[in-house]
Amino acid sequence: MDTTTLILICIIYGIVMFIDYFFKSCMMLPYLDCLKSTGITVKFFRIQFHTDKFNRIVNRHSSKLPGFYKHSFKIGFYVTMIMFPVALFFMIFSLCTGSSETTNLTEHTGKPKEEEVAHLEILLPGVNLPLNQIGYYILALLICSFVHEAGHGIAAVVEEIPVSGFGMHLMFILPIAYTQIDTEYLQAAKVWKKLKIFSAGIWNNLILAGWCYILLLLLPIILTPLYNSKEAVFIKKINHNAPVLGENGLYVGDSVFKINDCNVSNEDEWIDCLTEALYHHPAYCVDENFVHENEESVHEVEHLKDGTITCCGSNPALNCFENFDEERLPQYVCLNIRNTIEHAKHYCHKKACPDHVSCVKPLLPNTTTIIHIKRRNRTKDFVYYGHPLDILNYVDISNFVPKTKVFQPSFADAISLMLKYLIVFSSGLAIVNVIPCYGLDGQFLVNTIITNLPSKYVSKSRKEILSVSINLIGTFTLLLAIIKIIWTTFL
Repeated sequence: MDTTTLILICIIYGIVMFIDYFFKSCMMLPYLDCLKSTGITVKFFRIQFHTDKFNRIVNRHSSKLPGFYKHSFKIGFYVTMIMFPVALFFMIFSLCTGSSETTNLTEHTGKPKEEEVAHLEILLPGVNLPLNQIGYYILALLICSFVHEAGHGIAAVVEEIPVSGFGMHLMFILPIAYTQIDTEYLQAAKVWKKLKIFSAGIWNNLILAGWCYILLLLLPIILTPLYNSKEAVFIKKINHNAPVLGENGLYVGDSVFKINDCNVSNEDEWIDCLTEALYHHPAYCVDENFVHENEESVHEVEHLKDGTITCCGSNPALNCFENFDEERLPQYVCLNIRNTIEHAKHYCHKKACPDHVSCVKPLLPNTTTIIHIKRRNRTKDFVYYGHPLDILNYVDISNFVPKTKVFQPSFADAISLMLKYLIVFSSGLAIVNVIPCYGLDGQFLVNTIITNLPSKYVSKSRKEILSVSINLIGTFTLLLAIIKIIWTTFL
């Protein structure tokens, strides 16, 4: 998190805490009445909200399908027990691996390559989460927290255990929701009822993540009347200092469907195609007559100190090409880049050219390539001689190509991003809550299971030691995961 934002948040909290202390010290009744009626409590860098107004809604909702909820939460408990070793494994595995297991192409493309080994990562706003997406972060976390706590509340009511109220702690910028269940009734309840109540929030989060994932898959179909998708990508923003701007450059509103011989239909393919352009320099199938007519060598082949070969003058439109059919043409020829690309019949860096056609490949530095971009809305293609990073860093694209000017891609992108946040946060909350950490659902599940082990096999003292040991391991592991994220980000 940048220093300015951190200071601003601290100042806001300082003002709120000062006003709260001042009004309470002066016994200002309207302020005290307001706090009491709204259920708001101000503490040190923490704001708490508690209400019982949702109790009636939860009671009414739970009474409609009690049988369905009982069976659903029963399944949820079994799923939670299956998730327990999986979540613990992923957490420990992530601590032991991390960035060393990830192949990073930032030095070439500016984007991280898809991770080959899945691992769990704690998302912290301003640390490894963009601050410009803080709105999505807070809204997604609020929704996921509400769904989680609603699960506990509905399960408690279905099992005939009173719910006292619901609330939320805003700890600095992290919102944490909670459900207040009557402690006496809960302690007196049977083991099976407790387990279903404690695992209900995890189960609700998994269901939410599943539905959001289905909606994300169906989103292109749902938005078909407004957008074309899976056919091209839409350029929605280009930085003002981008090297790709110009009369023959890229424009906002361009619909890109091909980069060299690589088809582009979504953002992942856009990144993959630009990466491929860097690692596999394109080669072109051209007629021999074209080479003879357009060859512009002005001096003999020269081997430069950096290992490259040149056979052209200083004209930036020209480049030295290597010919792989030396029987009919010289090994090195100097050609105009755009004319060669436009005349080329096929690409030959992956497969051979047809008969009576020569394969020529531009001789380029390791960090430079030729990028030939085709657009549906323009007849003239864009040809760029440079680094793919120049495009990745300065051009912002969307998977949704609008059919009209009324609905821009930002509308569909916002829905897609929100669904992705809900999937990540909801499934993340489920996994984290499974871990036996103090204050999380995993602690109560572990304590309940261990406490009810047969006494003839496990004594009471051993149960306490076992319960404390498991919860300490889970808490320590989760704290290490958070510390690791902060350490690897800032140090």
